[in-house]
Amino acid sequence: MIRFEIKKVFSKPINKAALLFLIVTLIVVSILTINNVRYVDENGDTTTGINAANHLRDLKNQWAGYVTTDVLSKVIEENTAINNSKEALSDVVQEKDKAYAKKQGFSDIVEMISNAFVGFGEYDYYRADHVTTGEVGKVYEKRVSALKDWLDTGEEHFSDAEKAFLIGQYQDLETPFYYEYTDGWQALLQNISTVILILALIIGFFVAGIFSDEFQLKADSIFFSTKLGRNKAVRSKIGAGFIITTLTYVICVFLYSAIVLLLLGTDGAGCPIQWSMWKSFYNVTYFQAYLLIVLGAYIGTLFAMTVAMVVSAKTHSTVVTIMIPFILLCVFPFLSRIITLPQMCALFPDQLLEIFVILKDSGLYEIGGKVMGTVFVIIPLYLVPCIVLQPILYGIYKRAEVK
Repeated sequence: MIRFEIKKVFSKPINKAALLFLIVTLIVVSILTINNVRYVDENGDTTTGINAANHLRDLKNQWAGYVTTDVLSKVIEENTAINNSKEALSDVVQEKDKAYAKKQGFSDIVEMISNAFVGFGEYDYYRADHVTTGEVGKVYEKRVSALKDWLDTGEEHFSDAEKAFLIGQYQDLETPFYYEYTDGWQALLQNISTVILILALIIGFFVAGIFSDEFQLKADSIFFSTKLGRNKAVRSKIGAGFIITTLTYVICVFLYSAIVLLLLGTDGAGCPIQWSMWKSFYNVTYFQAYLLIVLGAYIGTLFAMTVAMVVSAKTHSTVVTIMIPFILLCVFPFLSRIITLPQMCALFPDQLLEIFVILKDSGLYEIGGKVMGTVFVIIPLYLVPCIVLQPILYGIYKRAEVK
């Protein structure tokens, strides 16, 4: 019966069109993601895409390894030499790009040094140009001391336990960092939320009619009068909704990830995310961050679809049901701009699709004396309703009145 329900969903012309739109969107976003990778050649010309990724991988992996004090000193020396070259001192943009081209292999390390030698809330891309080989060995210490200085200013509102948690997380981060080409993962993580949001809205189309179609087609009296109409048939509809949501999500996310990583490279999966999120207190690698983003977005999608199906079972309206994922995932971000309670807004369901952004933030919650980051609060927070709503959905549809 589950197979029959799934077949009914994908036999509808509007759902076939939605599936085609999803495939086209997946291809377009994959191309845009791949073209996010930029490389400047020795002539100062910029290329993007797969060729750019290949060149960058070759350059950056020449510096692959742990970024110790010796490596940092060598980067400062190389950076200083390039800054004093005639290309870098020229007023011509093309010449400056030629100088930049020579830095691309260690550009991430230069940016890390710049981040370390400014205040916690500051950013100066050229700060590394003024750091000496004698100072650069303090990069990792500077990261912790900048946080402590910021916490001591009183500009934030963390409790003593939250301050201790943040400092502990910073101190626990394994150093020295391991460095290699990570641009494939960076491009993937930056754009995956867009794919998942579109995916969630289209899945909303798929599941919108599972419970309401019997009423829309005036077939409810026949459906509920059959022997299994108020038990197994209802469970089959719930099962179909869960399978359609899960399989569509898994297949699309896997395809998008596979396309991007196969073309841009999987190197750097074990590198810390602090290479691109310097102030993040989440001590995870790019691959672990990817898993958190995918898991959080799946829970968010499942929650939106479950609520949509409950509304469908209650209202018997396909149109109203289609609006539910849109309200939960697209309207709530606008509400967060109106409601001036950042901690509450950070737990809206749309945030499950923004785990990449949350990993950069310092959002903390103290529950039962234990301090946790937003990621580890919001995922279980919405997993529980996903489970609890299943028997409620069953009960609502099982007791539906036939008019």
